[in-house]
Amino acid sequence: MIIDDLLTDVKNVAIFGHVRPDGDCLGSTLGLYNYVKGNYPAIEVHLFLERFPENYKLLANSNNTNEIYDEEYGTFDLAFLIDTPSFERIGANGEPCIKTARKTCNIDHHISNPQNLCTKNYVDAKASSACEVLYYMLDPEKISKDTAECLYLGIVHDTGAFKFSSTGQRTMDAIGNLLEKGIDFTRIINETYYTRTYIQTLVTGYVMMTSKLALDGKVVYSYLTPEDMTRYSVTPVELSNVIDTLREVSGTEVAIFLYPVNGENKISLRSNYIVDVNEIAKNFGGGGHVRAAGGSSKDSPEKTITKLLKLIQEQLQN
Repeated sequence: MIIDDLLTDVKNVAIFGHVRPDGDCLGSTLGLYNYVKGNYPAIEVHLFLERFPENYKLLANSNNTNEIYDEEYGTFDLAFLIDTPSFERIGANGEPCIKTARKTCNIDHHISNPQNLCTKNYVDAKASSACEVLYYMLDPEKISKDTAECLYLGIVHDTGAFKFSSTGQRTMDAIGNLLEKGIDFTRIINETYYTRTYIQTLVTGYVMMTSKLALDGKVVYSYLTPEDMTRYSVTPVELSNVIDTLREVSGTEVAIFLYPVNGENKISLRSNYIVDVNEIAKNFGGGGHVRAAGGSSKDSPEKTITKLLKLIQEQLQN
């Protein structure tokens, strides 16, 4: 299989995901880590991943992550960049490692991916998730229960528990095969997708209470200020699922959620049937998928939302 071929004559491996890791990012990077660790004990493997939600730590080896790469790790024979469509989105200071490794491989499913970030690029924009792309690059006989649980978590999160339009036959074929590995799928989906911490519940409630409708009810939007973040003692990594709650407002086509990150406003966009939010996100230095995308803005939340609404209205009119 592709991953096994890439590991030929390799002594050490580095694995990177994107900033503020979500379920698919963690599932794909940790899934690959477990695959290499379990099948190739002679290969030294390091997973570099920024802080992620505590409830994801039910996965095997989730504590064996490094939050930042530095030159002390040296140069790697092979570096993987997973679920990441640009160098700007690489987490854990991974860009220097990617650019100096002897071989590099990008595994992704974002439509905005230029497919030239690494020496090998495996990008399938029709796939539900990076975990799905990775699954079909692995030898199914070598996938352990630990690896399978990681891949299952990632697919669950990026398909919205199989309700998003990206879910296809290949997705469900992969899921069926992962279930055959004896994974604890009930615990994974309950504890990582359908539950929130108390603080996450409070801040999500606040976001919903302060949300507004626009464009004749076709858009719902909300945002947090730095003061809100301080009041709720919440970090950006804990806000990844808020946008999906906003998306549930009946009758809306687009959901917008903004929150502060490093002096800018992080933009999260979701659409249901019509609007291509990937095209909109490109105007804010971002991208992603047709129905899920993101970007960032240095403008105020109000000014940013005004710009977003204009772009959304243009698509709705066309």
